[in-house]
Amino acid sequence: MIMKTLVAYTSRTGNTEKIARAIFNGIPGYKVMKPMSEIKNIAGFDIIFAGFPVYNFEPVQSAKDFMKNIKPGKKTVLFMTMALTAAPDNKLKSDLYDLTINNCKKCVANTKLLGIFECPGELSEQTANALLKSSDPMLQEFGSMRHFTIGYPNEENIRDAESYAKKLFAAFNDQVS
Repeated sequence: MIMKTLVAYTSRTGNTEKIARAIFNGIPGYKVMKPMSEIKNIAGFDIIFAGFPVYNFEPVQSAKDFMKNIKPGKKTVLFMTMALTAAPDNKLKSDLYDLTINNCKKCVANTKLLGIFECPGELSEQTANALLKSSDPMLQEFGSMRHFTIGYPNEENIRDAESYAKKLFAAFNDQVS
């Protein structure tokens, strides 16, 4: 049986699109890659990769809108770029990471989630400045970490995304055979 895979993404700065291309390159068989805004029908696909930037510790709205149309039980894989993963390890990062992953999983709660690939992304200067002006000390601290995020995703992250897709399909094929 030939698996039909869709790599759907939304990208504000081009970073998530870079990761989508790498994942697409790592997928064997029949595959299609398109921006979420251009996809009219997902019914014919066996696996949906949904990629998006994280904003406010959850998928951007256009990604949430796309994911709510994925039928229950459909095999899905999430991939995301988020500035949080470039920040130094500490309790704040750990708590915000858990919050973010849980928020992303909620968007595909009725699907069969096969995996999640997260990748560092750059925190925009505009967003960092807004966070720094927040009355919430936790958000201020996160905004002050922007300098750690500059230059992401890098070439290693892009290679990791392609490798992730290859390994996921290899494991999936092992389970099927």
